[in-house]
Amino acid sequence: MKSNGIILLKTLLRSTSGINIIRTSQDKKKRSKAIGDMIGKGFLYLLVLAYGVLMGIGYSSLGMTDALPATAAISVSAMAFFFTMIKANSYLFGFKEYDMLMALPFSEKTIAGNKFLYMYIKSLPWYMVISISMLIGYGITAKPGVFAYVLWIVLSFVLPIIPMLLASFLGLIFARIGSGFKYWKVVQSILIFIFIIACILSRFLIESLIRSGAIPDILNDFSQTVKVAGTYYPPIRWFEESVLYSRISGAFLLVGLSIVLFELVFMLFARNYKKINSAMKTSIAKRSYKVTTLKTRSIVRSVANKEIKRFFGSILFLTNMGVGYVLAIAIGIVSLFVGMESVIGGITQGAPITKDMIKIAIPFIVYFMTGMTSPSTASPSLEGKNYWIVKSLPIPSKDLYKGKILAALYLSIPCQVISTILVCISMRTSFAEAVLFVLAGIVFCFFSAVFGCACGIKFIKLDWENEIEVVKQGAAVGVYMLVNMLLTMALLVGSVALGFVMNPMVVILISILLYASFTAIAYSRVKALANKLK
Repeated sequence: MKSNGIILLKTLLRSTSGINIIRTSQDKKKRSKAIGDMIGKGFLYLLVLAYGVLMGIGYSSLGMTDALPATAAISVSAMAFFFTMIKANSYLFGFKEYDMLMALPFSEKTIAGNKFLYMYIKSLPWYMVISISMLIGYGITAKPGVFAYVLWIVLSFVLPIIPMLLASFLGLIFARIGSGFKYWKVVQSILIFIFIIACILSRFLIESLIRSGAIPDILNDFSQTVKVAGTYYPPIRWFEESVLYSRISGAFLLVGLSIVLFELVFMLFARNYKKINSAMKTSIAKRSYKVTTLKTRSIVRSVANKEIKRFFGSILFLTNMGVGYVLAIAIGIVSLFVGMESVIGGITQGAPITKDMIKIAIPFIVYFMTGMTSPSTASPSLEGKNYWIVKSLPIPSKDLYKGKILAALYLSIPCQVISTILVCISMRTSFAEAVLFVLAGIVFCFFSAVFGCACGIKFIKLDWENEIEVVKQGAAVGVYMLVNMLLTMALLVGSVALGFVMNPMVVILISILLYASFTAIAYSRVKALANKLK
C-alpha cells in the first residue's frame, strides 16, 4: 500500500481509538466511557476464549483433534462473511465523511480499500479470539511443534480477508443494483433482508436434509464434513494443511489469493464508487406538487415521525433493527401453510413439545422476534453531533424520549399483532385466547420500547464516526439484548410450567402484569436519566 494510503488508514484508526481517547481526552466522562467499553469488550473476549478452549478440548476428547484447524478456519470465515455482509455498506458506501475524503488527493480505490482495512482491523479482535481459543485447545491435546503455532497465528490474520472481500463484493452488487432505482434504499434493504433470512433458514434446511437422509452418510461424521467444506472452500484446506503438515505452499496460496482478490475487488469498487455514492446522496424530486393544508402534530408525534424517517432512511439501521420484525411476519405466514407445530418442531429439532405448550407460548414466541432488538436502544446515540441542536430546541427531554419510544411502538406493535393473529389462526385458538395473546404482545412491545430507551440513554454514545458503532456494536444494544433475552426465556419457561397446574389464561394475565410492572420501572428510569442527561 502506498504511503498516502497508510496515512489515511492511521487517521481513521486514531479518530475512533479508545486508547487514543484515554491518552489525549481531557473529558473525564469520555475517558471513563472508553475505559468501561474496553473492560466490557475484554470480558466478552474472555468468555469467547473460554468457550473456544473448552470446545477444542471437547472435540479432541471425541477423537477429532485433527479437525480442529479446519473447524477454526470455518468458524472465522463464516463469522467474517456474515458480519461483513451486514455492515459492509455502512463502512464502504454513504459514510458521512465521504465528501471530505473525496476532496483529498486519494484515488477511489485507495479510499474504498482503506475503509475496508479499517473495517477489517476493527473486527479482527473477535476473529483472533475465536482462532486463538481453538489453538489453545488444540495445543493442550495435540501438543504440536512450535512451527504449527506460528503458522496458525500468522494465518489467522489472513483467514478473514477472503470472506470479507466476498461479502464486500456482494455488498457492491447490492449497492449497484439498488442505486439504479428511485427507491434504492428499499431495494438494497430487501436484498440484504433476503440474504439474512436465507442464511438463517439454511441451517434448518441442512438439518432437515441430514435427518431425512438426503445427504450422504459421510456427512454425518464431523471430520468428514470438515473435509467436504475444505473441498468447496480451498482456504480452509490450505489453513489445515499448513498447520497439520507444515505445508508452506498452502500458506502462500492463502496469502497470495487474499492479495489478488483485494486488488480485483477494489478495482471494481473504483469503477463504480462515485456513481453509487452519488446515487445514494441524490434525492429525486417529484414533478407533481399539490398544495395541501399543513398538519399540526404534538411534539411527541413529531419526534416519532422523525425517528421513523431516520429508521427507513438508514440501510444499516433498518436491516439490523428490522430483521426481527420481518422474521415475525414470516413466521406468522409460514405457520398458516405448514402449521405452528411443524415450525416449532423444526426449530427445536423434534423436541417433545405439545400443542398446549405452544399455545401458551404464542405471545412469547412472536415477541422473541419483535423484541429481538429495539430502535429505541440506538436512537438516542444516533443524534450524534447534532445532539446539541436537539437539546437547544424548546422540547422537554421527556417528550423527546417519549417520541423515540412511540416510534419503536409504531414499528413493533403492528408486526406483533399481525404475527400473533396469524399464529392464532394456525393454532385454532379461541377468540378470547387470541385477544389475550394480542394484548400480551402489545404489553411486551411497550416493555421493549421503554427498556430499550432506558438502555439507550444510560449508555448514550454521541462521538461515533460510523452508525454501526451504536446500531450494532453499542453497549446499549448489547445490554438490552442480553437482559431482554434472559427475561423472555425465563418467563416463557415459567409460563409453560405454570400452564400445567393453572389455567393458561390466568398465566398469561400474570405475565401481562409482570411486564407492565417492568415497563413502569423502566419508564421511571427513562425520566430520571433524561433529567440527568445534559
